[in-house]
Amino acid sequence: MTCESCLPLLRENQELKKRIQELEERVKEITSYIWKPKRQTDEPRKLGPLNNHEPHNRPIPDKIHKKVNLSLPRCPDCNRRLSRPVRWRKRYVEDITQPEPFNTEYLIPHYYCRGCRKQVSPKPPEVIPKCRFGIRLMLLTSFLRYGMLLPFNKIATLLETCYGITASEGCLVDSLTRFAGYLGPEFEQIRQEIRETAYTHIDTTGWRINGRNKVLWDFISEKHALLLIRDTKAQGIVYQTLGTDYKGVSITDGAKEYQNLGWTQQTCWVHLLRSTRKLETVEGKALHGRVKELYRLAKSRKVGKGALQAYVDDLISMPFTEKKCVTFQKRMEQNRDKLFTFMYHKGVSSDNNAAERSLRPSVVMRKITGGNRSAKGARNHEVIMSVMGTWQKQGMDVLSRGEEYLRSHVR
Repeated sequence: MTCESCLPLLRENQELKKRIQELEERVKEITSYIWKPKRQTDEPRKLGPLNNHEPHNRPIPDKIHKKVNLSLPRCPDCNRRLSRPVRWRKRYVEDITQPEPFNTEYLIPHYYCRGCRKQVSPKPPEVIPKCRFGIRLMLLTSFLRYGMLLPFNKIATLLETCYGITASEGCLVDSLTRFAGYLGPEFEQIRQEIRETAYTHIDTTGWRINGRNKVLWDFISEKHALLLIRDTKAQGIVYQTLGTDYKGVSITDGAKEYQNLGWTQQTCWVHLLRSTRKLETVEGKALHGRVKELYRLAKSRKVGKGALQAYVDDLISMPFTEKKCVTFQKRMEQNRDKLFTFMYHKGVSSDNNAAERSLRPSVVMRKITGGNRSAKGARNHEVIMSVMGTWQKQGMDVLSRGEEYLRSHVR
């Protein structure tokens, strides 16, 4: 028989066993959110492409500049005389010719007009005024700077090494400034057209002009890329760009400058998952697992918006004690109505990756050059990057389209 003095210990033992069982069930639930189940087989995963995949061969050149027929009169092994070929095969080799500059000398006559009482002269056709660079050279310089992200000293070295053209850094800057001036109307047209788009990705990053901190804004739609360098990260920049009555959907990272814009929005799920993935505590891992499961359900589109909103409300009301988890709950509450817009609007993405990809070239350039040295350089950056990015999104070849555009605008 059990003595009365042992009864409290037995009750405590039973309570501890019950608590251990509850914790084990809780750990099992958390584990199901965090780790993937183990593979059923111990066989190693096959590397490389899947079986019967479509081959990715280099395309055959459209234009053949030279054809060579090879012959072999004797065997290279036994020197026996060979008869007719039993079969033929083709091999293509791509190479480049030695590039060289194409210089044009214009002999310009000057005439005296008795009616105007001044000298007049003809203008060279399709030549940029007061510029030693031709149209193709100007386009190549712009592409090397804003397409390949090369600093001016590297561009000057490349032009001298490959083409024998000597150009100072100041000459290159002047060329880009003139190019940006010609692209001004195209840039303004992009600013107007992006207000009529069905959706726009928005993001920002830091920028510098002569060492002073600025903000690089990025507005990306299906067919447009607009970059703006401004002094502030305020919400007013969004209104100045898209207007106060924007009818489309904006996809953002949910920062405070995008709160209460007055139109339909979508918060980036990648940012939400990224912020919870860094949490290493038990509560943090449980939170990340629930957010990941919620996103999976939304992407599958098998659950209605009402049920998903109820899931979000349950997540917000969970009794977390860790500060970072509580902060994330407040963030989810602020963006509660912006989480599932992508499910009901065609073309709207659940992430803001398009804006981040568009910003990446500028970020790389900032790391190389530190930003711009002057307001003129900042203007060149936002105009040329916006127009070239828009042409690429519309499926145009930047160099061909640029040459066509300049020839139609140079008078």
